[in-house]
Amino acid sequence: MRLGTADDIGAALSVYERSNLARRRGDWPNRGSRMAQVGDRLRDPETWYLVAEEGGSALAMAAAQPLRADEGKGPVTPGALFLNLLFVVPECWGQGIGGVLLDAVIDEAARRGYTSMQLWTDEADNGRAHRLYRRHGLAPSGRRRLHEGVLIGEWITRLPPTPG
Repeated sequence: MRLGTADDIGAALSVYERSNLARRRGDWPNRGSRMAQVGDRLRDPETWYLVAEEGGSALAMAAAQPLRADEGKGPVTPGALFLNLLFVVPECWGQGIGGVLLDAVIDEAARRGYTSMQLWTDEADNGRAHRLYRRHGLAPSGRRRLHEGVLIGEWITRLPPTPG
């Protein structure tokens, strides 16, 4: 597990693509535009991301940035982190890699001084992610909205204080 660099963007995008194609059983109508958006997000100087790899192959990735008000268009919310992406390649689902990755995100966020974390996820068919988030201290806030025709829900948590 390590912080990603510009050299890791292709590998991180591959994890994102493979995971989404498997979860959606190949039916991903906005694939091209989403891949471009995620590539832009990973290149954004506000974003930091982690890559989990084994034997030179990327197995998982997670990307985060400061939380912004007004659905990401407003000013930065002090101390708040937005977990934008967390994906594991399908052949590694159920092996605990997502949990290790989420723990690493939480540790890195706390190290950077963040005190809370927010994410949005698909409400209907993402039970695996919901179980992961609950095990790691996140809880649904009750806020929901439509995003690209899909109902998504907000999850939040307080982060542990920075050691030291």
